[in-house]
Amino acid sequence: MITLVVDSMDTDNDLLAYLGMNDYEDLFRDIPNNIRSDIKSIGGGRSEMDVMFESERIGSKNAINMKIFLGLGAYERFIPSSIPNIIMRNEFITSYTPYQAEISQGMLHSLFEYQSIISDLSKMDVTNSSMYDGPTGLGEAVRMAHRINGKKTVLIPENIRLSHRQVIKTYITGLDILLKPYPVNEDGTINLDKLIQLIDEDTSAIITYNPSNYGTIDPGVANIKEIKKAAIHIAYYDPVSLAIIKSPGDYDADIAVGEGQQLGISLSYGGPYLGIFSFKEKYVRKSPGRLIGETVDTKGKRAFVMTLQTREQHIRRDKAMSNICTNQALLAIASSAYLSILGKKGLRWVASRSMENVSKTFKKMEKVSYVKVHKWKNPFFTDFIVDAGVKSDTLMANLEKAGFLGGLKANSFLFTMPDKLKNDVFFAATEMRNDSEIDQLITAMEAI
Repeated sequence: MITLVVDSMDTDNDLLAYLGMNDYEDLFRDIPNNIRSDIKSIGGGRSEMDVMFESERIGSKNAINMKIFLGLGAYERFIPSSIPNIIMRNEFITSYTPYQAEISQGMLHSLFEYQSIISDLSKMDVTNSSMYDGPTGLGEAVRMAHRINGKKTVLIPENIRLSHRQVIKTYITGLDILLKPYPVNEDGTINLDKLIQLIDEDTSAIITYNPSNYGTIDPGVANIKEIKKAAIHIAYYDPVSLAIIKSPGDYDADIAVGEGQQLGISLSYGGPYLGIFSFKEKYVRKSPGRLIGETVDTKGKRAFVMTLQTREQHIRRDKAMSNICTNQALLAIASSAYLSILGKKGLRWVASRSMENVSKTFKKMEKVSYVKVHKWKNPFFTDFIVDAGVKSDTLMANLEKAGFLGGLKANSFLFTMPDKLKNDVFFAATEMRNDSEIDQLITAMEAI
């Protein structure tokens, strides 16, 4: 039993005296007045019931019944009720790294299954036991490519997500790595002819997105292996999309990165999420994070251990591949449970249903007077953009008042946008949306 040591005025005075201070004002003197709270007192104690009622009052202000027509890496998908029950089990719900294999076989086995399932889904040789999220996985992938070939130029799509670009820049701080944008086609897919012209002997890596950053499925990723020369192909993908389109391993990607939030993890106001990170086996010694391996114990029984953990606590700092440790083990287990419960047919249904809802929503938006839709050859997967004209700047705020989340201005989310797409806005539609909600969204847009 943990003993609670209750503070007292005598203890406070002793602590202040030890610090050479007279009162609490001295303790907080370094905090500028303009950022201090003007609350003088938080009042007396409250009963548990009063606290519950007050919490419910504050919580009632949350907009919890919004119909979500927005994605961009964070999607509202159906989560089977069994998944929260699985990850809330005592043997899983811990932030502790399973260093002691002899007492962590359940956790290690589950992470091994996660690695196996993701490797099967992505068609990649090896998957580590998780990264923090998709963008940090990209940052680690760029560093890994630099370790592999020592080159410094990383080619990124000109319409890369702002958040992804910023995270990569943070990860490469202090390294001799240069980010160089390459042109994309009108629909956001790779402009292969112009990309070829940028690849030279100093190119370390090429980052591709499928679906593209406009939401279109990009067949051009399959051609990177023919033009990349000695560069590392880093493929950023949507894990749900792999149920119906080619996996990174199918087009010979060297490193594959994805955001795993869609796989049984709630939106949770932006996190925590799950970084999926896979690569070719020949690069395993240059990879970040941890790998769980299978072996046999002294009695010949199947057992699991942390095979590789090349972080600075275990090896010399200058030899470490990364400093990521406990990472997102619990969420990795959630995603493997999600994929196991749905199976191949279930995941294919989720992907197909999402594309169907996108197609329905997209076609019905043609009827909105101020909206112009793009007649592109490549289809959208879950995200899509439309031209909202003069309403583009205020569309999202007005839809929010009507109970919908969608209509995010594209140039506030992507690094660069062509002038002809300056009025484009993002929407998305997952399997959670239905025909009635799509019609309600269109009605709300027509009323603006």
